[in-house]
Amino acid sequence: IGLPLATELSKLQSNVPADEPEVVRTTIKEQLGRTVEELFAAFEERPLASASIGQVHAATLFDGTPVVVKVQHPHIDKRIRNDLDILAGLALQAEKYINELKPYQPRSIVREFERTLTRELDFVSELRNLERFNKNFEGDATVRFPKPYAELSSAKVLTMDRLDGTPVTELAQRTIGPEGAEFARQGARVFLEMIFRDGFYHADPHPGNLVILPDGVIGLLDVGMVGQLTPYLREDLEDLLLAIGTNN
Repeated sequence: IGLPLATELSKLQSNVPADEPEVVRTTIKEQLGRTVEELFAAFEERPLASASIGQVHAATLFDGTPVVVKVQHPHIDKRIRNDLDILAGLALQAEKYINELKPYQPRSIVREFERTLTRELDFVSELRNLERFNKNFEGDATVRFPKPYAELSSAKVLTMDRLDGTPVTELAQRTIGPEGAEFARQGARVFLEMIFRDGFYHADPHPGNLVILPDGVIGLLDVGMVGQLTPYLREDLEDLLLAIGTNN
């Protein structure tokens, strides 16, 4: 059941049924106050990808800059909250009647899941995350985060730089050679710096959110889900890794 279920759920990364172009145009106009033609020099109605919360369209700014526009699916917030209510009810019953699950605190897990998803539904929060990641890795030529455009973004629309590269999903389908090994090393370094240097990290690094850009540069997408660590927790993690390294 593990592999078939994982394969089915992986479709949520980029293959969710897309909204019709009229729906997307309506959302953009309602959120940004102007039509697609007034906002962009070009806008591709066919999405590049459609995930669980929104879909992404290629576009071009009037100065020629290639961008992508992430547009939230209509009423997805209501559907998610309904699902969360059901999940909370199941967690309550599990914690109440299944002794083996009580140590895992199902209700606490659902509450944390709810906080994370609620933040993901606010694209303004994702825009701030992009700004913070770009600042943290300023000057590091080995990794790129999209640059957001605040004037073309809102709670349900997010415009950012287009990163054209090879998705890791394609790399995973081939025999891993030197290119893949170097990407893995570089990716590990980037995430270690996020965790131990910044205490602020990308918390959803599935293959659909990672691309290999020219010259082996790592591109990181979709930063709606992030994690933060206090200095004390970072010290504890460092001690834990040191202990593992010394077999203590």
